[in-house]
Amino acid sequence: MSLEVQIQEVNAHLSIKAVGQYSLANLHDLFTRLKDESENRADRGVILDITEVAGAIPVLDMLVLGEYCSKYWKQAFKVAIITPVGGLNRFFENGARNRGVQIAVVPNQGAAMEWLK
Repeated sequence: MSLEVQIQEVNAHLSIKAVGQYSLANLHDLFTRLKDESENRADRGVILDITEVAGAIPVLDMLVLGEYCSKYWKQAFKVAIITPVGGLNRFFENGARNRGVQIAVVPNQGAAMEWLK
């Protein structure tokens, strides 16, 4: 079952909210859509809110997702991911950042906006 996704252009960034059940395939699809939407709209900053994606993300999946981001996301845009406890964490963030992705895992909208500045 795929995630429900809402996309809005807000000021100088793209805001994406996902709702549904976690699976590796669902986040792969979401990350691909984020890339496509950002490129199509020429947005340089993206806030991805996955606070309503249910389920814990296994550590191995975080590694796989970090590697995926580094292969398919351009370094030309920044992504702030708002995540709940048990969601993506610094392990994922560091894995992606060490491979050149401009990314931050943050706890709320305010922190995401601040990081995108």
